[in-house]
Amino acid sequence: MPVERRSGTKQITSVLFGIVAVVIAIGIAWGMLALASGGDGPVRIQLGDDEFDAGQAVRLSCQIQQDGPALFSDVSGRGQLQPIVVNHFGDDPEIRWVAFPAVAPGASEGCFLTWNAELELFEERRPPEGAGRDDVGELCSNVTYPPNGEGLEQFGWEVDDEGNLIIDVRGDDEDATTTTAG
Repeated sequence: MPVERRSGTKQITSVLFGIVAVVIAIGIAWGMLALASGGDGPVRIQLGDDEFDAGQAVRLSCQIQQDGPALFSDVSGRGQLQPIVVNHFGDDPEIRWVAFPAVAPGASEGCFLTWNAELELFEERRPPEGAGRDDVGELCSNVTYPPNGEGLEQFGWEVDDEGNLIIDVRGDDEDATTTTAG
Protein backbone atom coordinates (compact mmCIF):
# COMPACT_ATOMS: atom_id res chain seq x y z
CA MET A 1 0.00 0.00 0.00
CA PRO A 2 1.61 3.29 -1.06
CA VAL A 3 2.06 6.05 1.55
CA GLU A 4 2.15 9.66 0.48
CA ARG A 5 5.25 11.44 1.52
CA ARG A 6 4.81 15.15 2.30
CA SER A 7 7.49 17.74 2.21
CA GLY A 8 8.50 19.67 5.33
CA THR A 9 7.05 22.86 3.82
CA LYS A 10 3.57 21.34 3.53
CA GLN A 11 3.73 20.10 7.14
CA ILE A 12 4.75 23.54 8.45
CA THR A 13 2.01 25.16 6.38
CA SER A 14 -0.58 22.79 7.89
CA VAL A 15 0.56 23.52 11.48
CA LEU A 16 0.54 27.29 10.86
CA PHE A 17 -2.93 27.05 9.31
CA GLY A 18 -4.17 25.23 12.46
CA ILE A 19 -2.66 27.85 14.79
CA VAL A 20 -4.20 30.72 12.79
CA ALA A 21 -7.60 29.00 12.90
CA VAL A 22 -7.42 28.67 16.72
CA VAL A 23 -6.41 32.34 17.10
CA ILE A 24 -9.32 33.42 14.88
CA ALA A 25 -11.76 31.26 16.90
CA ILE A 26 -10.52 32.83 20.17
CA GLY A 27 -10.89 36.31 18.65
CA ILE A 28 -14.46 35.59 17.57
CA ALA A 29 -15.35 34.24 21.03
CA TRP A 30 -13.83 37.32 22.69
CA GLY A 31 -15.75 39.60 20.32
CA MET A 32 -19.05 37.86 21.09
CA LEU A 33 -18.45 38.24 24.85
CA ALA A 34 -17.66 41.92 24.36
CA LEU A 35 -20.90 42.38 22.43
CA ALA A 36 -22.89 40.48 25.09
CA SER A 37 -21.54 42.77 27.82
CA GLY A 38 -22.39 45.89 25.84
CA GLY A 39 -18.72 46.69 25.40
CA ASP A 40 -18.63 48.37 28.84
CA GLY A 41 -15.58 46.64 30.21
CA PRO A 42 -15.84 43.48 32.30
CA VAL A 43 -18.28 40.93 31.01
CA ARG A 44 -21.71 41.31 32.58
CA ILE A 45 -24.01 38.47 31.69
CA GLN A 46 -27.49 39.02 33.01
CA LEU A 47 -29.97 36.21 33.20
CA GLY A 48 -33.55 36.73 34.31
CA ASP A 49 -35.80 39.76 34.12
CA ASP A 50 -35.11 43.41 34.90
CA GLU A 51 -38.64 43.91 36.20
CA PHE A 52 -40.63 41.91 38.72
CA ASP A 53 -44.43 41.90 38.71
CA ALA A 54 -45.34 41.67 42.41
CA GLY A 55 -49.06 41.33 41.63
CA GLN A 56 -52.13 43.47 42.18
CA ALA A 57 -51.20 46.55 44.22
CA VAL A 58 -54.57 46.64 46.02
CA ARG A 59 -54.33 43.00 47.12
CA LEU A 60 -50.67 43.31 48.08
CA SER A 61 -51.20 46.50 50.12
CA CYS A 62 -54.04 44.80 52.06
CA GLN A 63 -51.84 41.76 52.70
CA ILE A 64 -48.99 43.97 53.94
CA GLN A 65 -51.36 45.91 56.19
CA GLN A 66 -52.48 42.62 57.82
CA ASP A 67 -49.27 40.53 57.84
CA GLY A 68 -46.40 43.02 57.53
CA PRO A 69 -43.91 43.52 54.69
CA ALA A 70 -43.87 40.92 51.92
CA LEU A 71 -40.78 38.83 51.20
CA PHE A 72 -40.28 37.52 47.68
CA SER A 73 -37.66 34.78 47.81
CA ASP A 74 -36.15 35.34 44.36
CA VAL A 75 -37.34 37.84 41.81
CA SER A 76 -34.51 37.55 39.34
CA GLY A 77 -35.04 34.00 38.13
CA ARG A 78 -31.39 33.37 38.97
CA GLY A 79 -31.75 30.87 41.83
CA GLN A 80 -32.08 32.73 45.16
CA LEU A 81 -29.69 35.47 44.17
CA GLN A 82 -32.07 38.37 44.65
CA PRO A 83 -34.71 38.04 47.36
CA ILE A 84 -36.49 41.34 48.00
CA VAL A 85 -38.76 42.92 50.59
CA VAL A 86 -41.77 45.00 49.54
CA ASN A 87 -43.52 47.33 51.97
CA HIS A 88 -46.38 49.79 51.65
CA PHE A 89 -47.36 52.83 53.68
CA GLY A 90 -50.79 54.48 53.82
CA ASP A 91 -54.17 53.62 52.34
CA ASP A 92 -53.63 54.44 48.65
CA PRO A 93 -52.19 51.42 46.79
CA GLU A 94 -51.01 53.68 43.94
CA ILE A 95 -48.33 55.42 46.05
CA ARG A 96 -45.84 55.02 48.94
CA TRP A 97 -44.24 51.67 48.10
CA VAL A 98 -40.69 50.62 48.91
CA ALA A 99 -38.75 47.64 47.62
CA PHE A 100 -35.24 46.69 48.67
CA PRO A 101 -32.95 43.65 48.88
CA ALA A 102 -33.79 41.13 51.62
CA VAL A 103 -30.07 40.60 52.17
CA ALA A 104 -28.16 43.38 53.93
CA PRO A 105 -24.80 44.50 52.53
CA GLY A 106 -22.02 42.32 53.92
CA ALA A 107 -24.47 39.82 55.44
CA SER A 108 -23.27 36.31 56.19
CA GLU A 109 -24.44 33.61 53.80
CA GLY A 110 -27.95 32.45 54.70
CA CYS A 111 -28.83 35.62 56.65
CA PHE A 112 -31.89 37.54 55.48
CA LEU A 113 -33.82 40.56 56.65
CA THR A 114 -36.76 39.46 58.78
CA TRP A 115 -39.62 41.68 59.91
CA ASN A 116 -39.95 42.06 63.69
CA ALA A 117 -43.56 43.20 64.21
CA GLU A 118 -43.05 44.01 67.91
CA LEU A 119 -40.16 46.39 67.25
CA GLU A 120 -41.44 47.42 63.80
CA LEU A 121 -38.06 46.99 62.13
CA PHE A 122 -36.04 44.52 60.08
CA GLU A 123 -33.45 42.28 61.73
CA GLU A 124 -30.80 40.17 60.06
CA ARG A 125 -31.60 36.52 60.86
CA ARG A 126 -30.76 33.01 59.68
CA PRO A 127 -33.94 30.94 59.24
CA PRO A 128 -33.93 27.67 61.20
CA GLU A 129 -34.09 24.45 59.16
CA GLY A 130 -37.62 23.16 58.62
CA ALA A 131 -39.02 26.39 60.06
CA GLY A 132 -42.52 27.65 59.59
CA ARG A 133 -43.53 31.21 58.75
CA ASP A 134 -43.59 32.33 62.40
CA ASP A 135 -40.18 30.88 63.39
CA VAL A 136 -37.72 33.79 63.61
CA GLY A 137 -34.38 32.00 63.60
CA GLU A 138 -30.95 32.93 64.90
CA LEU A 139 -29.92 36.60 64.95
CA CYS A 140 -26.97 37.14 62.56
CA SER A 141 -25.99 40.65 63.65
CA ASN A 142 -27.26 43.52 65.77
CA VAL A 143 -27.87 45.68 62.72
CA THR A 144 -31.50 46.71 62.17
CA TYR A 145 -33.30 48.62 59.43
CA PRO A 146 -36.48 50.74 59.54
CA PRO A 147 -39.70 49.71 57.75
CA ASN A 148 -38.80 51.81 54.69
CA GLY A 149 -35.42 50.06 54.29
CA GLU A 150 -33.48 53.29 54.76
CA GLY A 151 -29.78 52.54 54.45
CA LEU A 152 -30.38 49.76 51.91
CA GLU A 153 -30.38 49.88 48.13
CA GLN A 154 -33.85 50.92 46.95
CA PHE A 155 -35.51 49.54 43.82
CA GLY A 156 -37.67 51.69 41.60
CA TRP A 157 -41.34 50.77 41.24
CA GLU A 158 -44.54 51.75 39.48
CA VAL A 159 -48.18 50.71 39.51
CA ASP A 160 -49.07 49.96 35.89
CA ASP A 161 -52.35 50.54 34.03
CA GLU A 162 -53.68 47.13 35.14
CA GLY A 163 -53.00 47.93 38.82
CA ASN A 164 -49.95 45.66 39.13
CA LEU A 165 -46.95 46.69 41.21
CA ILE A 166 -43.91 46.48 38.90
CA ILE A 167 -40.49 46.59 40.60
CA ASP A 168 -37.32 47.48 38.70
CA VAL A 169 -34.78 44.99 40.10
CA ARG A 170 -31.80 46.28 38.12
CA GLY A 171 -30.52 48.00 41.23
CA ASP A 172 -27.54 50.24 40.50
CA ASP A 173 -28.31 50.32 36.78
CA GLU A 174 -28.23 53.92 35.58
CA ASP A 175 -31.66 53.56 33.93
CA ALA A 176 -33.39 52.55 37.19
CA THR A 177 -35.59 55.09 38.96
CA THR A 178 -36.50 55.00 42.61
CA THR A 179 -39.63 56.31 44.20
CA THR A 180 -39.75 55.96 47.96
CA ALA A 181 -42.33 56.33 50.69
CA GLY A 182 -42.97 59.89 51.68
